[in-house]
Parts: sequence; C-alpha cells; structure tokens
Amino acid sequence: MKKGTIMVEVENHSLVQTISVAAMAIIALSVGVQKLLKDWRSTDAETSVIKMMHEELERMGQQNSKLTEELTKLQLDIVELNSQLTKLNIENNKLQEEIAALTTELNSFKKLAALRKVKV
Repeated sequence: MKKGTIMVEVENHSLVQTISVAAMAIIALSVGVQKLLKDWRSTDAETSVIKMMHEELERMGQQNSKLTEELTKLQLDIVELNSQLTKLNIENNKLQEEIAALTTELNSFKKLAALRKVKV
C-alpha cells in the first residue's frame, strides 16, 4: 500500500468516526430535548393541577366563611328562641298558679253556695 492510500483510509476512518460521533451527539441531543419537553409538560401539568387545587381551596374557604356566618346567625336565633321559650314557660307557670288559685276560690264559692242552700 502506498502512503497516500493509507492516509486516505485513515482520513476515511476518521471521517466515519466523526460522522458516527456527530450522529450520536445529534441522537443524544434529540433525546435530551425530548426529555426536557416531556419534563416541561409534566411540570406544566403539575403546575396546572396545583393551581386548580389552590383555586378550589380558596373557593372552599370562602364557602366555609359564608357557612360560618350563617351558622353563627342560626346559633344566635336559637339562643333568642331559647330565651323566649324560658319566658313562655315562666308565664305558663304563673297562669297555672292563677288557674289553681281561681279553681280553689271557685270551689270555695261552690261550697259556700251549697251551704247557703242547705241553710235556707
């Protein structure tokens, strides 16, 4: 073999190696870009889910505040009704005492009227 032929073969071999390395680099770069895009999409999806969850928590917090206000109003109404019920019970007891006193007085009048009829 001639020295020129060996040089051409070495250059061809070197060129093949360079092309192979370049092809591998392009493949690696392509895989890397795909992985980055996939990770970015995943991160974007996760961010979107987290944002939706945050918005839902805010909405639920507002609902909770409204429910707490309404519950407080309901509790105040119950306290007021309890107070009115206590007053009504006191009034009812007074009326029952008056009825008992009136019944006793009426019975006394009946006995007195019966005694007068007998004496007459």
